[in-house]
Amino acid sequence: MTQDPAPVIKHVPEDFLVREALVLELTDSADAPFQYLTVRKRGLTTTEAVELLAAACRVGSSQVTYAGRKDEDGVTEQFLAVPAGSFGTAPEFRHAAGDSWMTARHYGYGSTPLRIGALPGNSFRIVVRNLHGDHVASLAAQRRMNAFTLNYYDTQRFGVPTGPKRTHLVGRALLEGDWETALGEVVRLNAPESRGAAAWTGDPGDYFRAEDPRRSSFYLAAHASHEWNAVLMEQVAAHFRESHYPTYVDGLEYRWLHGAEDAARLLSARSSLPYDRYALTPAGITRGVSERPTVLQTVIDVQDSASDEAHPGRFRATLSFFLASGGYATSVVRQVLGYRPWSGQRTVRS
Repeated sequence: MTQDPAPVIKHVPEDFLVREALVLELTDSADAPFQYLTVRKRGLTTTEAVELLAAACRVGSSQVTYAGRKDEDGVTEQFLAVPAGSFGTAPEFRHAAGDSWMTARHYGYGSTPLRIGALPGNSFRIVVRNLHGDHVASLAAQRRMNAFTLNYYDTQRFGVPTGPKRTHLVGRALLEGDWETALGEVVRLNAPESRGAAAWTGDPGDYFRAEDPRRSSFYLAAHASHEWNAVLMEQVAAHFRESHYPTYVDGLEYRWLHGAEDAARLLSARSSLPYDRYALTPAGITRGVSERPTVLQTVIDVQDSASDEAHPGRFRATLSFFLASGGYATSVVRQVLGYRPWSGQRTVRS
């Protein structure tokens, strides 16, 4: 029996649209120390957008703040904050290089910088391609789904789309104080920062001390995320010994459930798990502990369906939903499309 071809997400960046859901308190420009900008980008990480904007505003990258990171393999909209007066009077900032681009426009003035952890969530509009006719017909018939899915950190947490998923290994080396191994792992990431890491000739520890501390904190967070995923998989195996299945995405293992009802049962049995929070400070690495939900709940609207021009003979559907901050839309879509009665389509390609 031939397995049905897998659904595809992120066939092109325009298939994956995300916008921050953040309400900013605005103040009069005369008294405000910060200027808020709306940034729309394609093919750039948030770190790259920060560096481009910092150069344009002639400020340090640490003076450009944000509430959430956005991936480069989509079209994303988010807020960035810069020191008031540094953006100038131009109506917008534009950057383009190959298939990558970004624009930044004035939004308003405020009294506080943006910070990680202050973002309530994100809204998504995702085109899923290469669907079987029966599959897309079932999605279209539902129109709206009350979805429960496991709250895994998805593969974006562990590397860029074109590189191996190893950011958690950088974080582990940093925690162990093995600066040389950490630097070598950055080189292996095939990420925008890998070229600078490969050219570094000084003390490996100085490389990380010279970097924006938010980048090193991200590596530490990736390590914590990998460990958290492993604990969640243990919980899934313990509660659903016979009714879960392993799958691999970009070389990383996950254990998925067969339906939203099972995910809701896990939410009832174990609503959250402890999560380690690390940060690199001048005094060293600090550690805190918080709780992360084991299961996400969202309402998915099926907005339209049609023939898929990118995959002849197949179909596409557009899914729209909101996720609280920390949730991964790609993981939600992969799991929902893997639920029965479509258990033959458990792998979703990006």
